[in-house]
Amino acid sequence: ISQFIIVFLAVTLALFADRYRESYAEKAKAKEIAQSVYNDLKTDLNGIQQTINDKSWIEAKYDSLADILATKDVTDFNEFIYYVERYVSKSPVFESGDINFEQFKTTGKNKDIENIKLKKDIAAYNALYDQYSASEKSYTTSDISLLNGIESSLFNPSDLTNLDNPNNKDFRTLVLRPEQKLQPIRRDVVYLKLLYIKVVNASKHTKSMKQVLEQQKVLGLNLIKDLEKQY
Repeated sequence: ISQFIIVFLAVTLALFADRYRESYAEKAKAKEIAQSVYNDLKTDLNGIQQTINDKSWIEAKYDSLADILATKDVTDFNEFIYYVERYVSKSPVFESGDINFEQFKTTGKNKDIENIKLKKDIAAYNALYDQYSASEKSYTTSDISLLNGIESSLFNPSDLTNLDNPNNKDFRTLVLRPEQKLQPIRRDVVYLKLLYIKVVNASKHTKSMKQVLEQQKVLGLNLIKDLEKQY
């Protein structure tokens, strides 16, 4: 009987040891993935803030150009109009990194994501990013033909396209600031009004996307706080 008890205890202890090692390994893996998600979120937040800053930078120029087109003599601001117009079809876009939320959700103690707030924040973060990304894509591919018509009617094509910077390093260097006088913009009332509408719409889009990115930043910060609490 004593031998049976000894064997039974040995087998039981071995099972407990295996389960402990398995549980420890799962928790260690979960922590490793959580750290990776945490680092990726930090990178995302830096990208979000940089994009917000870039949008604020170009938004101010759109608003200035709209004011010029509405109330000023365009000849006095010829080069500035060339410069800012070249940005109208562009937008500083935030691109989220490869945050592996799915792997995180199916690992270790997070298989069922017991933390409801964390689960909701992950879903909200992904959904908001998808919405933002679709809006940016839609904007940069819309009304290309109208913009081409405005540019060909108002601007000297060579002067305008020569402002594109092939050696750009970021959004703010996509377009070169004119260093000399450019051919005067044509005073075509219809196309100047169309340009005004395009600039105002660009400003509105920029403001709207900034608001979405501010929400994205809040969701990202909430996720980071949750991860810090759990790990």
